[in-house]
Amino acid sequence: MGHRRNRERQTKPRRMHATEMEWQMVRERAETAGLSMSAYLVDAALTRPDHTSRSFQVDAIRLLTVSQQTLSEISDSIAGREAALDHLLLATALDQVAARLEKIAAAVAAGGAGRKGAR
Repeated sequence: MGHRRNRERQTKPRRMHATEMEWQMVRERAETAGLSMSAYLVDAALTRPDHTSRSFQVDAIRLLTVSQQTLSEISDSIAGREAALDHLLLATALDQVAARLEKIAAAVAAGGAGRKGAR
């Protein structure tokens, strides 16, 4: 089992709590990686993306979901009309899409895209 040798300072023992199954899984992964438990846990914790990037991903997914719903609503309303749409009607629909997407983006930035009022 490998140990990290590039530490600047001496370390001291720490504790963690885990179920037997979690502990066994971590031990197996550390062994597979060729690291000690300590080295594996430190490496896993320090190389994992932080919660800020996760929050950004959730906001982006929320924005895409609400955008898709909005575009679907507009598509459904246009589908009920004549097949031959004139340019003015199409331009108006695209302006509506742009306006709704701006509102959605503002709501996501404010943390409220999941609310019905974001539409």
